[in-house]
Amino acid sequence: MRIIAADSGSSILGPDFEPTCVVCTVAVLVEEPYRAPSAMLAEAHFCPAEKSYDVLVREIELAGRLLESHRADVVHFDASLGRARLDQLDPDDIARLWPRAPEEALRALSEVASRASRLASRTGVPVVAMGKESVPIRIAELCCGAFGFLSAVREAVEEGREILLGLPIRCSLCVSGRTVIARSLTPAEHDLIGLAEDEQSITGKVIFKEMPNPTLRGFRMVYIRPSF
Repeated sequence: MRIIAADSGSSILGPDFEPTCVVCTVAVLVEEPYRAPSAMLAEAHFCPAEKSYDVLVREIELAGRLLESHRADVVHFDASLGRARLDQLDPDDIARLWPRAPEEALRALSEVASRASRLASRTGVPVVAMGKESVPIRIAELCCGAFGFLSAVREAVEEGREILLGLPIRCSLCVSGRTVIARSLTPAEHDLIGLAEDEQSITGKVIFKEMPNPTLRGFRMVYIRPSF
């Protein structure tokens, strides 16, 4: 099965180690053996934390764009709605399945469902609300770690400042040549990775150090500063 999934992640942390913005959104194509992306699209947007639900719409947009160029059997969406067909839900269905959702989340997810319906109608590919149970969504999340790191490095170099980047949960980074690799630290996911290509060799322009986030168990962060 060929699966497209999208997620948003990595965050710029403030001095209190709290997120100030979501760095990026990534859509991936994952196929057997379901360990790494076969194709991906990524965009950096540095969405303010108080508007974080807006990234849900970006995720379905990016998944749709990837579907235009790569065949897939299903789209997995990161919403925990009991594996419901998101493309078949209306706002009342969403409110029933997510009764405690904030108003902003309901509005964003209703827009996602509308776009998912149009996407499924146009392509015949269903959009399923799999949430964190989906391995392709986890791979997209890891890719957010890798691409988010590259985006933060570029920001640090262009602005000449230090940045503290929060990584997705249970994720660690390494740089191999021009490839940034994000590996899952969850034991049962030891072979899952996310990738991002450093085409401009920008990681060579910074000094970086990864460490645990002292205020949030299970999360790690990367201190980045320009080397010039």
